[in-house]
Amino acid sequence: MATPITAVQDNNISHALFIDLDLDGNVYYISNAYKPITIDGNSYTELGAFLGINEIRDDLKVTGGDLAIALTGIPSNENYVDIMLSYPIKGGNVVVRRGFFNTDTLVPISGQIFERYRGIITNFSIDETENILEGDLVYTITVTCANINTLLGNKVTGQRTNSSDRTRFYPGDISFDRTAVIANTGFDFGKKFTGGTGYGGGGGGGRGFEDFNYNLN
Repeated sequence: MATPITAVQDNNISHALFIDLDLDGNVYYISNAYKPITIDGNSYTELGAFLGINEIRDDLKVTGGDLAIALTGIPSNENYVDIMLSYPIKGGNVVVRRGFFNTDTLVPISGQIFERYRGIITNFSIDETENILEGDLVYTITVTCANINTLLGNKVTGQRTNSSDRTRFYPGDISFDRTAVIANTGFDFGKKFTGGTGYGGGGGGGRGFEDFNYNLN
């Protein structure tokens, strides 16, 4: 859904993206600014051009969409890779905000911090590149996020019509025990009844649908 951004009234204005990464209860604050900036008491680590994020889609109606956040040029001695491998990354919360600040004071302009995206981490990848000249390893970490609408669209609710689900919700209930047999049985609806005790099928013996006579009197 589109987010209205009011006109900013100030001098020497710049803007940046501020990202909150909640990984297993530990929140990391990063931004693509070139100086550390404090918002709501939290200092956002400046990553500048090393922080990449794909375009945030704005629609008039609520829609689903994924967002990729990439940290590039990470030296092998940094702890970002250890963080990704040590914590349960999937399921972490991500909040992306765009804020305007004064370039002279690096103080955010009051009322000019806007939330642009909120989602859940669904996947991540780590790419390793070797700098042949320097002999160093450089990493790129990409985090893929899905917003809440996508997650709700993929959510499975209710009970499946099989015996295992039925007994899980209602122990001792055998009403779904024969669903697997019935699912694989052919019924010749409309075929004349020819005798036998089978369920129907290609060889006859089933009871056709037209053999049921209803007496409404």
